[in-house]
Amino acid sequence: MRPRNSSQVHFVSEHSSSSLLHAAADADEWVEKQVRINRIQIEQDSGKSLHTLDATHVDLNRAGTGLMEIVFEPDLRSAAEAGQVLREVQHLLRHIGTCDGNMEDGSMRCDLNVSVRPKAAEEHPFGERVEVKNMNSIRHLMRAVEFEMERQVRHIEATGLPIEKETRTFDAATGMTRRMRSKEGAKDYRFFPEPDLPPLVISATFVDDAKASLPELPDQMKARLSRDYGLSAYESAILVHTPHAVAYFEEVATGRPHRLASNWVLNELFSLLKATNTDIRESPVSPSRLGEMLDLIVEETISGKIAKELIQHMYYEDTTGRPVDIVERNGWKLITDDETLRAYCRNVVTNPNNAKNVAAFQSGKAQLFGYFVGQVMKDSQGRVHPEKVNAILRAMLEA
Repeated sequence: MRPRNSSQVHFVSEHSSSSLLHAAADADEWVEKQVRINRIQIEQDSGKSLHTLDATHVDLNRAGTGLMEIVFEPDLRSAAEAGQVLREVQHLLRHIGTCDGNMEDGSMRCDLNVSVRPKAAEEHPFGERVEVKNMNSIRHLMRAVEFEMERQVRHIEATGLPIEKETRTFDAATGMTRRMRSKEGAKDYRFFPEPDLPPLVISATFVDDAKASLPELPDQMKARLSRDYGLSAYESAILVHTPHAVAYFEEVATGRPHRLASNWVLNELFSLLKATNTDIRESPVSPSRLGEMLDLIVEETISGKIAKELIQHMYYEDTTGRPVDIVERNGWKLITDDETLRAYCRNVVTNPNNAKNVAAFQSGKAQLFGYFVGQVMKDSQGRVHPEKVNAILRAMLEA
């Protein structure tokens, strides 16, 4: 019988079909990257050795803990791609409840393999790979990729010798990798069949049932948000990657202009949440309250400028009141009466302090029009109807 704490590896799939992950290289440019999964291994933690100058200690606290190792094909070409793919995997595992994905707590770790080849020789095979063990953060992973690529290139250019197959570790303090040991080959692991675990053949029906039981996955959710709400790939990813944000957004957007809803959720609300380090589920501005505020904008009860002041008030001060009541109480309703608007515009145009600008505008300096609009907005504290003010001002200035 195999000892309980010896290493056990069970191959789930040796030649799985490729899986597609979508990765963004950075926030400004969305790049879709296909990353193939070679196989998934189910393992048991056998403990770990802790070496000191005087002794070696064996830590069995995690012995027997189930592990899942996802092995990817070598499809990544940069630190940015590696980092983003790891983020996607982390988010997927959290989304389906496999684990919490907290790398700093050891719930998820990453072993990194790096190899290089001449830049101009795309058909040339990559050199020997170097493994960097137990990366415990995405930032450290990206730093290790950058350093290891540069180290291998420097070695080849300086010595003309190929890279040795080895295992290294990453030192976060220096940003450098250092050698641990030469890399074992498959035969060195001495794999052999487990007599107590015969092959388990999974039927197509079982696989189909498992697929049918899955929740909507992140990529499917992103595609639906882009299709149904007209969001960009980047906007969809931000919502999907923010826990509970999709449900919040969809409640706000239902029955309302989608672009208006996405702008206020992704920009104004997210800025407030970030400033106060608040989970969207704990937001003082609930989806229903934000939706009511957007209704006031659509109905032209308030202006966009007033709305920005209103959401701040709803977030920090009146965290339960209805937006329409807050607007009434503070006198923030949009002024739409034509006579009142003409009075505001007339005061700006006839103000002696503005005489030079009026003359300049009438002489052809059309860019000054924004100045007059700004003066009306200032005098009215942003409460006037902007389109009506534009029309009235233009008629007065061009008369």
